[in-house]
Amino acid sequence: MGALLGGVSDDGAEVELRGCFPLAITENDEEVSVDSEHLAQMLHLHLQANSKDTLVGWYSTGDKVDANSALIHEYFASEFPIVPLHLLVDAELKEGRLGIKAFVTSEAGVPSSEFAGTMFLPVTCSLKLNDAEKSGLDLIAQARPVSELDNFVGGEGNSSVTGVLSDMDSLERSVLAIQSMVESLQEWVAGVKSGDIPADTGIGRYLLDTVSSVPLIDSGDFEKMFNNHLQDLLMVLYLSNLTRTQLAIAQRLQNLV
Repeated sequence: MGALLGGVSDDGAEVELRGCFPLAITENDEEVSVDSEHLAQMLHLHLQANSKDTLVGWYSTGDKVDANSALIHEYFASEFPIVPLHLLVDAELKEGRLGIKAFVTSEAGVPSSEFAGTMFLPVTCSLKLNDAEKSGLDLIAQARPVSELDNFVGGEGNSSVTGVLSDMDSLERSVLAIQSMVESLQEWVAGVKSGDIPADTGIGRYLLDTVSSVPLIDSGDFEKMFNNHLQDLLMVLYLSNLTRTQLAIAQRLQNLV
């Protein structure tokens, strides 16, 4: 369990989550409590580095809310001037992916009576990544079991490792990925035209908008721009290898002296 930090839109209809930190929770059969001092200290440290963030709710792992969820949610609603958001993360990857659900609460039953309660209402949530985060996740997804690298590093193991791609390797991977997507798109269009695949107007409009957004560039000009960029990458690669070689030679000369 932990606290969620981020921002709320001016109309309060949208919440953006930008950070989090774990909470110190004491839980037993009768009650659950949050270490308020630990929460205050962690929140103070986070806001020192991210002054635009605010506390917007809390998160927990699992696949459903329970009675303790209502108690913790009530704590955040009473201790902070916010309408807390509860983010439920299914970390067991039951469906082959990280399940994420968001909830807000509403009063249920008879208010101010023993029959009063709290009802969790699901709200729409989506995962958005900036370029740096997407690159990092793509790099993690490329990790391979160590057993596949035994011929290079020796040893055995079940962990996964990966290395940072060079500019040339990254460019090659991007071109191959685009080529694969274009080929899949061509197969889908051919299937729609032949009647083997039912047409989808939503996908058609999306493709039309995508194609319309691409600037019209002469093939010769595009090839020239691409080759110029490729030459720049080759030059950077050459200079980096030359620098690495010079440093290695200098290190060996220093060891000889």
